[in-house]
Amino acid sequence: MNPLLAKYLHAKALLAEGKAAEALAVVQRLSTKHPNDPGLASLSAVILLRLGRFDQAEFYARRAVALEPGQAPLLVNLATILVAQRKSREAMEAARQAVEANPGDPAANVAYANALLDTHDAPAAAEVLRAALERTQDVNVYVSYAGALLAIGKIGEVVALLRRIIPKYPDEPNLAAALPLAMTYLYGVDPDDLAAAHRAYGSLMRRLKPAVTFPHANPRDPDRRLRVAIVSPDLRTHSVSFFIEPFFEHHDRSAFELVAYSRTRDPDHVSERLKAHAARWVDIANLTDLQIAQRLHADKVDVAIELAGHTMGNSLPAFALRPVPVQVTYCGYPDTTGLPEIDYRIVDSFTDPCTPEVDRRAAEHLWRLDPCFLCYRPLPDAPAPARDPAYPGPVFGSFNAARKINPGLIALWARLLNAVPGSRLILKSFDFAAKGAIDRISADFSANGIAHDRLTFMTATPSLADHLALYSRMDVALDAFPYHGTTTTCEALWMGVPVVTLAGNTHAGRVGISLLSNAGCPELIAHSEDEYVRCAANLIADPTRLAAYRTTLRSRLAASPICDAPGFAARFGQALRAMWGAWCTKTDASATKS
Repeated sequence: MNPLLAKYLHAKALLAEGKAAEALAVVQRLSTKHPNDPGLASLSAVILLRLGRFDQAEFYARRAVALEPGQAPLLVNLATILVAQRKSREAMEAARQAVEANPGDPAANVAYANALLDTHDAPAAAEVLRAALERTQDVNVYVSYAGALLAIGKIGEVVALLRRIIPKYPDEPNLAAALPLAMTYLYGVDPDDLAAAHRAYGSLMRRLKPAVTFPHANPRDPDRRLRVAIVSPDLRTHSVSFFIEPFFEHHDRSAFELVAYSRTRDPDHVSERLKAHAARWVDIANLTDLQIAQRLHADKVDVAIELAGHTMGNSLPAFALRPVPVQVTYCGYPDTTGLPEIDYRIVDSFTDPCTPEVDRRAAEHLWRLDPCFLCYRPLPDAPAPARDPAYPGPVFGSFNAARKINPGLIALWARLLNAVPGSRLILKSFDFAAKGAIDRISADFSANGIAHDRLTFMTATPSLADHLALYSRMDVALDAFPYHGTTTTCEALWMGVPVVTLAGNTHAGRVGISLLSNAGCPELIAHSEDEYVRCAANLIADPTRLAAYRTTLRSRLAASPICDAPGFAARFGQALRAMWGAWCTKTDASATKS
């Protein structure tokens, strides 16, 4: 082996071990002797990306492409770095060139699809990946294809695809995780089947677990100040942050040292606001899962709370290594993680009734944070509740993500629209930036007798205040099913719009029950499809009731447990203290299981 190649491989090995700074030093020394080597320039870019030095990473990635134009791997590296910087259009062009250079390269096709998804063009991404699967059966292409179909809202197709493919790739955790995620959106899903899919992921992670253990030497004092980690990719302008911020702001600093471990690649003003409430802020966006586990353990964290579940950017593989004595999941995912290494999942008695059936479906112990497991932080400068006369009723609306709007739900909403002559429906989602989701939803409504002119589709607004102002155009909000809204329901209530929900038999299908019950609106909860249609139709025909909701819902929500930030933070802290106390009483063997 020639010396250059040996040192190049050494640098790659250092990077794989998480020693990015050392890897960069090796590459920089090599680059002084070989300044025109495209491989070294590209590796420099990869290392700099891992270090979070995006501008320098882009410089070296572009230099590599200039030194050896038309090479798919170099173009893929450039596209990946541009996506990380939210330079979506430039990333798309680089990835497109990579596919042109090598149509059969799985990495090139996935990079192209990711760039398209970054612009919310899921239909185009799905087509790129479908074409790629005609040339390659690469597992990463399947994972990305499932994600693109999910973004469009083709839930049944995603589930069928994953059930067919998973047996061919039994050791692929990304596929195993994608199935339960997709099933949470599936109309008519069997909760036992959903639980089995989550547990299959947990079993696979245990089987693939590397030979590493993290013994816990944390002092077993139930009353001492605890180091609590919040681990999330969404510590930014994101719904998860809206619900965890009350704990950040109001936690007892004498009882808890709150450390945020942020996997956020695009921090913003919300990140800064959260940072001000944390004792420390640790950027883990460029760490591997093993490195995250090592960091949590080295930092002697007592209780770690993950906020992503199976959503993008999660750290479940790190938690599967059990680096922390007490591990908790909360808020960001509406079901069990499937990981027995996570000790607790925070819910409430509305979302997860205290029954043997509900408890056995969870891999974690369910901690019911009654009366409500959520705390909503309203926008301080939200517009006042009002009904805009420029958009006369009767108007129903739903601002839930397009993937929640499935054929079963569309058939139900079509029944409602047919029951209320002249009524219209407003739908709003990021996914409506491209036509694919709109075409799918319109076709399903048409098949149920609802013409396109009764539907209004809207996409992103410039600000959250602009988004909230759009509630003035509707009379009644319709909750999605089986995956209820959370932020959307709180927003509608805050803007004085009643939300009609259909009670389900999974956590995702019961969040609306918790929110409406705590807001003092149990009359808006339907327990059958017929009751859902009847409730919404009767409500929209009653202007007196609508006016009363418009003028009172905000104050009712503000006075409810949903907006009691200090009370929520106190209950949340008490739960963490009790979880810690339970660990302190365990034997050494059970407390350090891995």
